[in-house]
Formats: sequence, structure tokens, C-alpha cells
Amino acid sequence: MQEQVTVRRIPDWKIKEVEELVNYIQKYPVVAIFNLTGLRANLLHEIRKKLRDVCVIRVAKKTLFIKAAEKVGKKELIKLVEDTRTPIGFIFSEISAFRLKILLDKNKVLMHAKAGERADIDVVVPEMNTGLPPGPILSDFGKLKIPTRIEGGQIWIAKDTLVAKKGEVISPLLASLLARLDIKAVMKGINIEKAYEDGLIIKGEDLLIDLEKVKNYLIEAGSSAVKLAVEIGYVTRETIEMILVKAAREARTLAVELALPFKEVIEEVVRRAEITALKLKEIIDKKAK
Repeated sequence: MQEQVTVRRIPDWKIKEVEELVNYIQKYPVVAIFNLTGLRANLLHEIRKKLRDVCVIRVAKKTLFIKAAEKVGKKELIKLVEDTRTPIGFIFSEISAFRLKILLDKNKVLMHAKAGERADIDVVVPEMNTGLPPGPILSDFGKLKIPTRIEGGQIWIAKDTLVAKKGEVISPLLASLLARLDIKAVMKGINIEKAYEDGLIIKGEDLLIDLEKVKNYLIEAGSSAVKLAVEIGYVTRETIEMILVKAAREARTLAVELALPFKEVIEEVVRRAEITALKLKEIIDKKAK
């Protein structure tokens, strides 16, 4: 009796997804991954909209990405995902991973705060009609020192009230109330865990760049380069004026030192000669005594 072999049919959606991932891998030289844990769908949607001209943000299964990488012949991309243990998302881009990291950090989205998170802005409850009916919630406003009044059977905030300064921890009570009032307090975004570029796997922490520090370093390096160029007489548009000033200053000093009778230095030459003569006279007078 012959043994029957059952061939499992691969679902069409998986085939389609692998094909799409293949296209992305072939088109974009930079691929990054991020942890999906705790990221809300609306947050991803907002960031996609903001960066749609810069990159493609895609949620896909790790196994399908590996199949796509193998199909393209870029097995080194497998290292990007092989040790991940959580659901991940992918970013495909033509810009460098470092610039991508900067753009993602700049395009974070203001979201509702959870208890225990720190406020990323000064959180103000504005004067407004909350639309909430009077009830036990009034005591919550009182505990948070938010002045209220009842008007038309609804709770109104009597005046703008600062409820948390930037950096302060959001309490469970405040987090709940801010959510009901649709007031957002924390910046959320995508944090790159690893990126692939030019055959290299770069860790997320290695993509962090202190722009102010780099700016100061470049200013300092530029200043040092100009000083060196002036010192060795390397002529450029930026150094020519300083080189001429330096040359004129050194020529003047040399002319005075050699007592050359040029009109530009003759006064100083005579003055120095006079001072030298007076000092010499003092020495002769002392010895004569």
C-alpha cells in the first residue's frame, strides 16, 4: 500500500506578503526593525502619514521577512531579526539609518499618558466645557485642584490649570482624567532596535547622535583647520585675508627687528634705537661712577 504525501498549500496572503517584502528589500538599501510591543495602531498610522515620503513602515512576520531575504539573496539581513523574541515592525528607506533615527525622534506624536509615565510637556487643562455630567468625578477635579462650575447640567473647567509640569510623573488619577478630557501629555514614537546599511548591522543605541555636540565639534574642527591653513600659508577664499594680515604683521616685526628704514616702520625703528641708546647711556654712567 502506497503512503500518501500531503502537501500543505501556502496561503495566498503569505505568498503576496513575501513578494511585497522582496520588492522592498530590492528597492531600499536601508532596513530597520522596531519593537511593536505597546505601540498603538493609531500611533503607527500617524507616523506613517508624517514620513510617507521618507520611508515605508510595514508590520510583517519575522519568518516571512527571512524567506524574502533568502529569496533576494541577502542572507545577511537575517541577522537583523534572528534573535528577536517580540513582535516587530520594519522600516524600509533610502536615507541613512542615522538620519532615519533623527527623523523618527523629531516626528514623535503626542499621545494620552498612562499612569507612571512622565509628562513630555507642561500639561494644562484649559477652561472648557467637559461635557461630563456632575457626579463622583467632581471629587477627582477637586483632588487635582482643578476649579470647576456646573452650567447647563454639565461640568465646566473654570480656568486654565497646570496639572503637571514637564518631567513630572503622571498619577493614575490624573491619567484617567486626562484621557476622559482627551488631553495628551506624552510623546510616543518608533524606536529603532537595529538597522541594516551597507552590509552592516547597527544597534539602535549606536544610532544616537547628540546633534548639539556634533555641531560644536564641527565648529571647533573648522576653526582649527582655518588656524592651521593660516599658519602654513595655505591659500583659500576663507584664509587669504588672514594670511595677508599675518604676513604683513610678521614683515613689520622683522623690519623693525632689522632696523630697516622703510616709511611704514621708521618711527618705530627710531623709537627703539632711542630707547636702546638711553639704556646704554645709563649703563655707561653707572660704570663711570
